Amino acid sequence: MERRKYVMTLIGKEQAVVGKTFRLYSIPGECKRCRLYSICVAKLKPGRVYKIVNVRHVGLPQPNKCLLTGEDMVPIIAEELPIIVPIPIKSFIEDVTITYKVPQGNCDELRRYIPSEQVLKDGTKIRILREVGRVKCKNDEYVLAEVTPLD
Repeated sequence: MERRKYVMTLIGKEQAVVGKTFRLYSIPGECKRCRLYSICVAKLKPGRVYKIVNVRHVGLPQPNKCLLTGEDMVPIIAEELPIIVPIPIKSFIEDVTITYKVPQGNCDELRRYIPSEQVLKDGTKIRILREVGRVKCKNDEYVLAEVTPLD
């Protein structure tokens, strides 16, 4: 049973296209001082990827403008997309919640799939969705799994 995470946020009118994806790399200081912060980027997690699933064009006479870009902002519904991470093969069971542990393997093939601490912290509860591949690191085997963080 796949659980999807949705969030309502604001995005520039030109970028507000259903099906388009975006990633928030960081939250600039200007955003934190904006009166729209709590309904804009406050609910997004830096480093995560979101897909626009609905655009709510509202017919307000004066649209809200972004302090950073000056763009007209529109409300959208975005789905947080799963993250692909290596899970030790002995811990992989679809649709199970586990605590994410950063793999300690020391090979390039494995390190390429380990997300940054900003995207997924060690100790975060995750739901395993499905297998998308496999990777070996010396004598250890890992399943590349789509997961949803439960943070």
